[in-house]
Amino acid sequence: MKTTANYFWSFSKINLLIFVTNFIYIASALLGIYKDNAEFFVENAFQAVDIIFYCFVLLSFLFIKNEKLYFLISLFLILDLPVNLKLSLQGLLIKYLNFPGGPANQFVTYALLFCIFGLVVFLVVKFNSVRYFQIYLLIFYSISLINIAFRSKKVNNPSLRLGNQVSSISKNYYFFLFDEYPNEQVIRKYNLCEPTSYPSVLLGRESFINDQNVYSNFISTEKSTLTFLTGSFQADYNVNKTIHAIYNNAFAKGTNYSFYTYSLFDNEHRPNSEFSVFYFKDFNNLSTRKLIPSAIKLFTGKGLGRATDWEVYNAGTIGKLAALSSLKRRHVVYMHFFTPHIYPLVWGQPMSERIKNANQWMLKAIKLLDENDPKAGVVIFSDHGLREPYIRNKLWNKNLLYFRNIKIDTTLVNKNGLVDLIKSINY
Repeated sequence: MKTTANYFWSFSKINLLIFVTNFIYIASALLGIYKDNAEFFVENAFQAVDIIFYCFVLLSFLFIKNEKLYFLISLFLILDLPVNLKLSLQGLLIKYLNFPGGPANQFVTYALLFCIFGLVVFLVVKFNSVRYFQIYLLIFYSISLINIAFRSKKVNNPSLRLGNQVSSISKNYYFFLFDEYPNEQVIRKYNLCEPTSYPSVLLGRESFINDQNVYSNFISTEKSTLTFLTGSFQADYNVNKTIHAIYNNAFAKGTNYSFYTYSLFDNEHRPNSEFSVFYFKDFNNLSTRKLIPSAIKLFTGKGLGRATDWEVYNAGTIGKLAALSSLKRRHVVYMHFFTPHIYPLVWGQPMSERIKNANQWMLKAIKLLDENDPKAGVVIFSDHGLREPYIRNKLWNKNLLYFRNIKIDTTLVNKNGLVDLIKSINY
C-alpha cells in the first residue's frame, strides 16, 4: 500500500515541474490581486470561478499522468500566457502596423496565435520537447513573481467627500440609471435606432419631461456613479470609493425616509459576477475567462464570472422594484440597469436592438410605478453616453435625462453636469 510520500514521488519530474510552475503562477497572480486592491482581496481571490479553478489545477496534477497532455493543459488552460500573448499581438498590430481594431484585427491575431501555438504543439508531440518549454515557463513565471513581490502596493483610499445631503423628502423618489444609454441627440445624429424607439417617444407617452443638454462629468461608470451618488467631486478616484458610495451617499442618512439600492456595485451583485473583470485585477487565463464560467452556465443555467447573465440581473431590478414600490414608508430608490451596455446576451446585436432591450426594462419599471406609486418622483438617466469609435469623443459624455412628478433645476445640471443632479432637485 502506497504511502502519501510514495504517491507524491510516483509522479514524473516533468509533471512535478509543471505543477510547481502552475503554483508559482497562481502565487504571482494572487500577490498581484492583493497589491492592486487589498481591501477586496478575499472577495476577488475566492470567487466561485476561482475556487473551481484551484480545484482544477490540483486535480489535473493528481490524475493526468501523461507529460505531454498535462503540459498542453497547463499551457492553454491554466497559465495566462496565451491570453496575454493575444492582447500583446493585438496591440502590436495597431501600434506598429497601423492595423485597425475590429474583426480584421481579431482574425489576424488569431491566425498568428494558431501558427505560434500550433508550432508548440507540433514540437511537443513530435519531438518530446516538453522539458525545454517547461524550464522556460518556470523561469518566466519565477521572474514574474519576483517582479510583483517588489512592486509597491496600490493605495485605494475609500474615504468619501459628500456634497449636498438630502435629509427629508415630501414623497417617494426613484432614480433609474441605464448604463451607457446615449443622449437622443446622439441617437438621431448617428441613426442608432428607429424613431419609434426614441426615448422621447416612449417616455413622452408616460408624461416625462426631458433635458437634452445634460452631460456626465466622466465617461466611466465608476466615476460617474460616484459623483452622482455623493454629489461631489473626489480628491482621487478608485472603484472602492464607488462601492462605498452605494451605502454612504447623499441619501444614506435621511431622517424621514429609507434609502434602497440595486446596483452591480453592491455587496449582493458584485461578488461572483463579471464585475471583477471590469474593475479588479484577476486571473487572466482561458479557464477563468471562458471554460469554467461557460461550464457553470451550461450545467446550472446561472451565469457567473465572465458568463454573468445580465438579463437575469436586470429582471432582478424589476422584482426588487415591485417590492419597494409597495412600501408604505417614504423611500428613495436607486437602481442601476446594466443596459444597453454590451453583455453576453446581446453580443453581436446592433445598437438599435440594444436600445430596444433597454427600453423594455424602462417601460416595465414605469408600469410598476404606475400601478404601485404613480405620484412618486422618477428620474431616468444614464451614467455616460455611448463610447463607440464611430462617435466623436466629445459626445461620449452626452447622457440621458428624463423625469416626471419632480422639479429639477436643469440650468444647474447643464452647467455643472451629473454631479449636481441630486442638488438640483426640489424634494
